[in-house]
Amino acid sequence: MHHRPLLKLCGNHSEHDVKVALASSAEYIGFVFAKSKRQVCREQLKRWLPNEKNHKKIVALFVNESIENIQYVLESAHVDVIQCHGNETPKYMNDLRKQVKQSLWKVIHHNDHALETMQSYRGIVDGYVVDCKVDRQWGGTGLSFDWNYVPQYVEEGHRQGVKVWIAGGVNPSNIHKLLPYKPDGVDLSSGIEHEGKKSLELVRQLEERMKRNDTR
Repeated sequence: MHHRPLLKLCGNHSEHDVKVALASSAEYIGFVFAKSKRQVCREQLKRWLPNEKNHKKIVALFVNESIENIQYVLESAHVDVIQCHGNETPKYMNDLRKQVKQSLWKVIHHNDHALETMQSYRGIVDGYVVDCKVDRQWGGTGLSFDWNYVPQYVEEGHRQGVKVWIAGGVNPSNIHKLLPYKPDGVDLSSGIEHEGKKSLELVRQLEERMKRNDTR
């Protein structure tokens, strides 16, 4: 019995995006605190999500950020998960773990050594997001890696007792190709945007296609 993977809508950067995300069936909604066209600040998060009981888990994404700056965001914004999207080392993740109470997810950029990289975080992180790194951009590029590798990542995550999310170029028109590889979760950002805004119509399409592939 394989239920649909968990769903995360990331890169929300306006009140409109947040409304679309809150109206969706996604369990997680993500915000980017790193320099990018989708960057937000803690004051915006507080304004858009005044009521923390919205039954969605809030993910804050950072890239090679200092622990002090992460703590600064956490002071006034409700965050459930910290997603580290850069070159953060196992030592850094371990130091962060001692300072915060949130779950920690590490992004692994798909490459020939990615499984070894994952192994080095064993016992330190609570989940992985496997993404496609393009040149000097840390994701949000709409490009995907070869999904034939997904089962290897999922298997390694399960050996560590944690979930593995797949990001990078996932959208409503290709989700049916990813689901047979059984990721624990899927993470979308540009794939559900129309002209830079989250699209309720694309989110509905995505949900419909995920449901259709639900082999109960």
